[in-house]
Amino acid sequence: MLIDQGDLAGALSLLDQTRELAPDWADLIVLTGETQARLGLRDEAVASFRRYLGLSDADRHGAMLHLALLGAAPAPDMTQTPYVRALFDDFSDRFDRSLLQDLAYRGPALAAELIGTGGPDGLGSVLDLGCGTGLVGERLRVHCAWLDGIDLSDGMLEKARAKKIYDGLYQGDVAAFLFDPPRLYDWIVAVDVLNYVGALDQVMTGLGLALRSGGRAVFTVEALDTSGAAEREVMRLLPTLRYGHSAEYVRAMAAAARLTVLDQRTEVLRLEAGKPLSAHVFTVQRPADGAVVAAGSGELDPEPRISS
Repeated sequence: MLIDQGDLAGALSLLDQTRELAPDWADLIVLTGETQARLGLRDEAVASFRRYLGLSDADRHGAMLHLALLGAAPAPDMTQTPYVRALFDDFSDRFDRSLLQDLAYRGPALAAELIGTGGPDGLGSVLDLGCGTGLVGERLRVHCAWLDGIDLSDGMLEKARAKKIYDGLYQGDVAAFLFDPPRLYDWIVAVDVLNYVGALDQVMTGLGLALRSGGRAVFTVEALDTSGAAEREVMRLLPTLRYGHSAEYVRAMAAAARLTVLDQRTEVLRLEAGKPLSAHVFTVQRPADGAVVAAGSGELDPEPRISS
C-alpha cells in the first residue's frame, strides 16, 4: 500500500522491520530490492537481489534482470522462463480486461489488419506465437484452416483453451517451438511477445524454419529510440524488464535469416503508465524459392503435443 501511495521510504522501513522477523522470506527480499533500487540505493538493492537468488530455486521475480539494470550483471539475451511464466500466470485472470479496457491494447486489431483474410481459401495454417488468452486467435479463427497457439504460461493457456478457438495448444518456450513445429505454417503472428527476447537471431531463424515456402509472419517489437545516441543501439533491457529493439536491428536479423521484409511501420501498441507505447510492426516473408531450408515434414498432426 505504501509503495502504491509513493511512500517508498516508509515502505522500505516496514520491509526492513519485517525482514528482522522473517530473514529468509525470498519474496519479501526481492520486494525490498525493488524498493531500494527505486530509492537509488544501488548497493543495497544489489545485495538484496543476490540474497534472493541465493534463497530461490527459480528466479520468478526477474532478479537477474534487475541486477543487469543496476550494472551488476550482464543483460541476458532473453528474460528467464520462470519470471515470464510467473508474470503471466499471475496476470491471466485479469489479462483480457486489463489490456483491452485499461491499456487500450491495439495488438490484435493491428495483426488482423495486416494479415487480412487471405485468398479464396483463407489464411491456411496459422501459428499464434505467444498466444496468451487468445486475443489474436479470436480475430483470425474464422479465416484459418488450422490455428495453433503456443505460450509459456499455463494460466494463459487455460483461458485460451476455454475459448475453443484453437486446433492445437502447446505449452513451452516460443523460440524453441519454432525449431520443432508440429507442422509448417502459412502465417505466424507474434504480438507483444518478442519484447521478452533480447537477441532476435534465433527467433528470426526459427520463423524461417517454421514457415512454408512463401509463408509470412507478422510481429511486433517495442520501439527503441536511437535518436541522438552516440552509437546505434540494437536492443536494450528496459526498466520494465522487457527489451526494446531498433528497427535497423530487426531488419538486419531478418536479412541474416533470409527473410524478406514486406512491410515495416511504427504504431502505438498500448498504454504504459498512461502514456502511449510505440512498437515497430513488421511483416516478413520466407522466400518462395526455397532459399531457407524448412524443418519438419509439414504434415498436419491433429493431436497437440505438450512440451515442457
